[in-house]
Amino acid sequence: MRTFENYHNVYLYVEPLTDDDPDLKKRYQISNTLKYLENYLNITTNQYNRIVENRTNLYLYPNSSKALHQHLVIFFGDIHFLLIAVEKSYLLSFELLDLLDCQELHHSEERSETFQSIKHMRNNLEHMNENLTCHDSRYNRCIEERGWYTNWFDRQWSGMTGNTIGLGKHSFSICEDSFTPLWDLYDNILSVIEEKYVLPNKETVDRIFSGHIKKWN
Repeated sequence: MRTFENYHNVYLYVEPLTDDDPDLKKRYQISNTLKYLENYLNITTNQYNRIVENRTNLYLYPNSSKALHQHLVIFFGDIHFLLIAVEKSYLLSFELLDLLDCQELHHSEERSETFQSIKHMRNNLEHMNENLTCHDSRYNRCIEERGWYTNWFDRQWSGMTGNTIGLGKHSFSICEDSFTPLWDLYDNILSVIEEKYVLPNKETVDRIFSGHIKKWN
């Protein structure tokens, strides 16, 4: 899994050098959004690593034991927060694409099956409490139908196969390949920032901050 720390190497080239810069607000917005995008991408990596480790540990506990139940709750929490972090990373990426005048790529990625699956699954979990007391046919994935209001949560998630979680018609695999579209999107954003802000301002910024710029390793 990747980590993301390029903000610290590029923000001086993005942010305005003077208070009368006509793009002052936009430059700060790009800089701040990139910072928080990288934060959420790194949260995604952290959550993935936790899930992989915790899933391995599940096999250490006897079936139907209290310890297994407790760790399954933690496992579910890690998956839930992973979906939140992945969706937030996409949304911050879309904000950056708009700021960088790349709306076409934004709309293309927003319509992608990958993002729509993440959005659907995260949204459904956010409203899980509603589905515990009512029936919504959009999210049916019943292994054994015992009534509309019975064990909604168990029926939706007990069908996890291998690394893949399914909910309705959508699924998400807990593997590194699932994050490739998001990483590619980030790389595209970084290349646009490099082209539009870093390279045109590099000579001036390097001269002004000579001796003060430290490479973030």
